[in-house]
Amino acid sequence: MNKKLSLLSFSFLLLTSLCFAGANPVRFTMPEGLKADDYLSKTVILRVDPNYRNNCTVEGINIASIQAIMSNLGSTEIHKIFPNHQPPASLRNEYGFLYADLSLIYELKYTADADLVKVINSLLQTGIFLYGEPKYLPRVTFTPNDPLMTANQQFLTRINAYDGWDVSKGDTNVIVGITDTGTDWDHPDLAPNLQLNYSDPINGIDDDNDGFVDNFRGWDLGENDNDPMVGSCFSCLHGSHVSGCAAGATDNGIGIAAAGFNSRFLPVKIADASGALTKAYEGITYAADHGCQIINCSWGGGGGGSFGQNVIDYATINKNSLVIAAAGNNSSNALFYPAAYNYILSVAATNSTNDNKASFSNYGSYVDVCAPGNNIYATVADDTYTSMSGTSMASPITAGVAAIVKSYFPSYSGLQVGEQVRITADNIYSLPQNSLYANGLGTGRINLLNALTISSPSIRMNPINTTDNVDNIFQANDTLYITG
Repeated sequence: MNKKLSLLSFSFLLLTSLCFAGANPVRFTMPEGLKADDYLSKTVILRVDPNYRNNCTVEGINIASIQAIMSNLGSTEIHKIFPNHQPPASLRNEYGFLYADLSLIYELKYTADADLVKVINSLLQTGIFLYGEPKYLPRVTFTPNDPLMTANQQFLTRINAYDGWDVSKGDTNVIVGITDTGTDWDHPDLAPNLQLNYSDPINGIDDDNDGFVDNFRGWDLGENDNDPMVGSCFSCLHGSHVSGCAAGATDNGIGIAAAGFNSRFLPVKIADASGALTKAYEGITYAADHGCQIINCSWGGGGGGSFGQNVIDYATINKNSLVIAAAGNNSSNALFYPAAYNYILSVAATNSTNDNKASFSNYGSYVDVCAPGNNIYATVADDTYTSMSGTSMASPITAGVAAIVKSYFPSYSGLQVGEQVRITADNIYSLPQNSLYANGLGTGRINLLNALTISSPSIRMNPINTTDNVDNIFQANDTLYITG
């Protein structure tokens, strides 16, 4: 059973007692299969135990043992990743879920020629940190295709969008956060649905006091400025395409239609000048803090630590957002993050003309739903269009559907919106090719009409704990006890 969500659809609610808390590990071990370019070198993410809160400042930790380690690491820099965040005022939300605390998470950089794993473990051995880990470096998840291969949007019929739009075309009050490589904010098929921050016009002043000056059109976290326009590198075009998949202007007489129809989108650029996604999880936090009910993540990788889960917890529980993530393009069932984190609505890809799993798409028990991701025609930079393939396209299409569901059921929490999309998907396991991926494609391919018209309860068990009540070394003929 998928372990990630626990909530209600419509009037049915199953409350479970759950928590996610960092534990102080004895040792950190680098996850298997990661390469050196899957994380930033000489960079550590640390979460301080709240018992040491009074020793913490924005730019340092005033504890002798930590300062001694930093001194041995040569030239160092340490700072809070979210300096404007305060600890939650209460422990749990109205459903009993634990709030996340991002106020004691630091990024440490050093210059010494020291092994990263050894540095992390030396810091953990002080007992001051709940966790320490690398700063994992995710990548966008798409495969470019010749734009002349297709010039239509068959996927809209596949997800029953036209009939769904007869029920609801969404609402401009619902915002999809696009955490990606930027967008083409003056594209004629994107500009009408761009979420603008009228509380902070471009005048050189932080009018809304959110710590970001002139973030009128979103923000570029990768280069720390107020222009989330896509860069010139080829992979940078990814963000403008994803924007169009989710929330391109629809019924405007030009270009393409998007699943989200009337929904707005907020561009949050997480890539630096080279296109590296150095601010991926910070981007999720920015989107959640700036009113995005739906947050799309068309990126990921094999590295998944406690920092990423803390951020997902914050967006989901503290800010009531639904985070949607691409399942990855490795044609593998290995865990892929952030899609495999708790609370995420993770999306695999199917073909646009049939419901077979796309050849490139990942699959596995962490997948919740599928959506078309093959030859998707949408917006790119310089006011043009092209086709791209990947779970990067399936994810924002799902985000657009989720945005309409949120507008149609405004009282739903983010998790409830995700469950409504998940539980109303069309079962596609009867197809011969998909039978090879039993229980690895979630509940099936999304269906907008179903998501707006079907009332069906959803039940999740979370967390799932398994024991043999002896040594927890599971062997043949053991009796296992599963609780949640």
